[in-house]
Amino acid sequence: MEAAILDIISGILGMDTERIRQSTAKMMKAYENPDSLLVLTQIVMSDRAVQERHVAAVLLKRRISKLRHWQLVPAEHQSAIKTNMLQVLIAVKEKTVKGTVAQIIGSLVRHEAEKEHSWLEEILKFIYERCSSPDPTESERGSSIFTTLMDAAPDQFSNHMDTIFPLFAGVLVTAEANGNMATPTVFNVLTGTCYLLPFVSGHSGAEQIVVKAVPLILKALGAFAEKGDSQEFMGAFNIIDAMGEYVPHLLTGNVKLILEFCLIIASNQQLEDSIRVQVITFVGSLMRLKKKVIMKQKLLEPTLAVMFEVMCQDSLDDDDDYFSSESSNSPSTAATQTLDLMALHMSPEKFIPPLLQLLEPALQSPQPVLRRSSFICMGVIAEGCSEAIGNKYLEVMLNIVKAGIFDSVMLVRVAAFFALGQFSEYLQPTICKYAPQILPVLFDYLSQLVMELKIGTPEPKHMDRMFYALETFCENLGDDIIPHLPTLMERLFGVLEPQNSHRMREMGLTAIAAVSTAAKEHLVPYFPRIMSVLQGCLVKECPKEMQSLRIQAIDTLAALCREVGRDNIIPLADDTMNFCLMMLEDGPDDPEVRRSIYNLMSSLSSVVKESMATVFPKFIDRIMESVISSEDVLPNVSENPEDDLILDTTDVEIDLDQTDDEDDQDCYQVENDYVFEKEEAILALREFAAHTGAAFAPYLQSAFENVYKMIDHPQGDVRKACIDAICGFITALHKLEDAAGLKRACEIAIPKFAHMLRTDDEVGVVLHLLDELGDVFKDVQLQAINNQEHAELIFGCIRDVFTNKMACQFNEESGGGDEEDSEESENDEMLFENAANLFPLFGLALQPELFSLYFGRLYQFYVQRLAKAKERDIPEHRAYIYGALADSFKALKGCSATYFDALCPIFITGSKDSDAKSRQNSYYALGELVIHSEEKSFESYPVILQALSEAIVRESNPPALDNICGAVARLIVTNPDSVPLAQVLPVLLNHLPLKEDVIENDMIQKAFRVLYLKARPSIVAHLEQILVITIEAIYKKQMPDDETTESAVALIKEIRANYPEQFNQVSNANPEVFNYVQTLFIYWK
Repeated sequence: MEAAILDIISGILGMDTERIRQSTAKMMKAYENPDSLLVLTQIVMSDRAVQERHVAAVLLKRRISKLRHWQLVPAEHQSAIKTNMLQVLIAVKEKTVKGTVAQIIGSLVRHEAEKEHSWLEEILKFIYERCSSPDPTESERGSSIFTTLMDAAPDQFSNHMDTIFPLFAGVLVTAEANGNMATPTVFNVLTGTCYLLPFVSGHSGAEQIVVKAVPLILKALGAFAEKGDSQEFMGAFNIIDAMGEYVPHLLTGNVKLILEFCLIIASNQQLEDSIRVQVITFVGSLMRLKKKVIMKQKLLEPTLAVMFEVMCQDSLDDDDDYFSSESSNSPSTAATQTLDLMALHMSPEKFIPPLLQLLEPALQSPQPVLRRSSFICMGVIAEGCSEAIGNKYLEVMLNIVKAGIFDSVMLVRVAAFFALGQFSEYLQPTICKYAPQILPVLFDYLSQLVMELKIGTPEPKHMDRMFYALETFCENLGDDIIPHLPTLMERLFGVLEPQNSHRMREMGLTAIAAVSTAAKEHLVPYFPRIMSVLQGCLVKECPKEMQSLRIQAIDTLAALCREVGRDNIIPLADDTMNFCLMMLEDGPDDPEVRRSIYNLMSSLSSVVKESMATVFPKFIDRIMESVISSEDVLPNVSENPEDDLILDTTDVEIDLDQTDDEDDQDCYQVENDYVFEKEEAILALREFAAHTGAAFAPYLQSAFENVYKMIDHPQGDVRKACIDAICGFITALHKLEDAAGLKRACEIAIPKFAHMLRTDDEVGVVLHLLDELGDVFKDVQLQAINNQEHAELIFGCIRDVFTNKMACQFNEESGGGDEEDSEESENDEMLFENAANLFPLFGLALQPELFSLYFGRLYQFYVQRLAKAKERDIPEHRAYIYGALADSFKALKGCSATYFDALCPIFITGSKDSDAKSRQNSYYALGELVIHSEEKSFESYPVILQALSEAIVRESNPPALDNICGAVARLIVTNPDSVPLAQVLPVLLNHLPLKEDVIENDMIQKAFRVLYLKARPSIVAHLEQILVITIEAIYKKQMPDDETTESAVALIKEIRANYPEQFNQVSNANPEVFNYVQTLFIYWK
């Protein structure tokens, strides 16, 4: 039989696919002979070629990995196979064979686990004896077996933690006593223990051993670092990484020791870069996991010092583009990424001052690398510390950056542009007020670039950083960009000249797309010239070097479709759509091209709307295919190609109850271009649902189902796109009045969203979901939450964000009992803020009585956060808390009265806050509390009116003044008899019309209506003023909706009918007013 099986193995190893198939079939037949497994065992043990032995081991593994197959093996054969496999594991040197044999043993351990005399105990005894041997060769062999088995079947050893971990500690102690901790035995034991760490939680004895062993682990890692073998060090260091990933609570008592070790390694330029990169990367993880301990033990400043030192060790090489996506993973790059993580997870109040102490002397240094690193630092912290920089440091930092833009060294200038781009991206809208200072600098650079290009000067490197700064700044300017458009567009058209490189023109088109976001229809004068440039790029076929330019041209046209106005795009719509269809049908099979086409199609849908019905059938299947495609996730290629040649599973019976997890290839590599295609396809479906109404209705169900399949995608941006799309589909179903479809969609989506809020570890995804859920509740209201269970799920998530229990919050005890006093990072606070703002919108999806129960359980949290924000003098936090409480009363309705006595004093105190936004929200809250509490508020009118009266005298902030007026209007609407109109009304009218927060015009008009109906004598003397205020608000389009406008016009008509003299006095003030009023009457009949 041995000859027959060797022939089968030879066939499997051959190159002929048909022979491989036939050999596989023969092996399936051979398995029917009980002796086949013994023969395979003998071949594995033989001295035949490695490939043959490996294939034999794989064939053996494939058969006996299934319990039902193992149970059919005679007992004497079972005993022989177990004994022989253990001997092979001891003797064999080849990794391929050894790894497969270890997997066989793992399977057998699993099969034998339930027996009275478990084979596992024999194996552990076998390992202990060898690892404890004084003979280095024997201990290395035992530790190697230990590692191999732990890798193959760690779960099977998890019940023996209390005996395995003393072995682990004993090896370390012995190595220290022998004076050499960088031995193969130590390496193997560290590596093997890594595989057990995911299972160690709850095994208190093992946990204590790990904690106590940390100093020895670090000593061993130091020895491996000195030894200089980077692969060995990185393999050993995995135990520290694994502790951070699986049992971070075991790090707490040793954070100082671990961090100091990492900083020493990171600073040592004599070590290999890969060693330093690994420890620097772990420092970033430690900052996320143990920030409270790090702050408590004063470890932040030394960490910052080392990270900055490492950043400054990067050489100034003109050929090295530090910012390119392909930049090497050097220590300086790793330090920059760690600094970014520190900014995201540390309190800005603690983080920024020590960093600035490092940057100030470096910015004045004659060494360019120090200046460049300083600008890079300023740029990378912009996201994590945006609020603090915007409030305290922006002007100073901008002046420093402007100086850096004129530095004599090019790469320092590039770093300054990078910082400016980061500021422009993350410090909105605060940075926009500095446009007069920043834009001239950017324009001068752009002008100089255009002049150099015209005279044939080679294009400078790193111009993408300058364009990045220009784009991010311009796209957020809004109307403030209008005065600068002539100069800016002249420069950009110079960049787009055909003689310039494709890359330069591509950056010019990207800038125009960014400008269109701010300028909108004000870009129309330049539209024909832009289109003439784009048309030269929008072609089916182009040279390879022009492909990126074509893609950017498509994206720029998509931006223009969204921004420059429907009338300007409609004439181009048919041709543009035909181009899209042609590119999908006959264009290149390129995910980036498809991504850009989907972007253009979705932008067109916002223009042509329901007319998309005629083209949906031509491409909707292709876009759905991109959504569910698996091309963006590729299984890792096996290190052992023989594994993939054996046993076509179509010919094998699959046992669902006894599947072999070891064979699963569950590690994936994500391919960016396909990810971007998938993300854009999902977002396109959302836009189709939003803009095309009934035209997209036939595709809503399949779109929902396909997008839902992708919601657990490993890429956060894809998960966010799925959230966007599913929320958009729910809103579309609501608008289509498809009650049954809406109910089904919400029954699926709401529990899933609650699960994601709780388990997703990316802060950005959770923040996004909190925002989008709020929009769904606001749009769909009572139909969004179908039952009490769903309400509890969402409420539980909001509550647990407040108490730091979500996966993305990395809550970790500091061990010092000061958790309540710890300062949050801006990321933490954004989570609190988004959850706080979601809560009142969640209330809109519930009946007031039910929401009141939830509000009663949670509002004290707001009060506590408010006290904390006052104590630390953080005005932004006070503002959002007042605002979220105020927004809750709309959902509480009459139940607001229950909380009147507790909250009214808080808002009166808030009306005296030093921060204008906090005062504004407090005034608004007082009005909302009164109007929804009704009778409960009547006895407090004097106190509230006194507070508002004092406030209006001292208030100078226009939006805050508008909200005082809104609050007074609410008091009038609720109970005009309790308002001393003779004193209040003149003051109110003198502060109207509203200046900025014009949405309050709704309540102002309701107050005018109430006064006209219920207290007319008190307002007769003020009718002319009321008319002027009302007409001006309508003329300036400051009414929040048509209903308010219609009510206002009706009031004007009634005044005209009943008080013609006062009406004519206003109407005849000048011909323009007269004509406008007459037009109003005609339009609003």
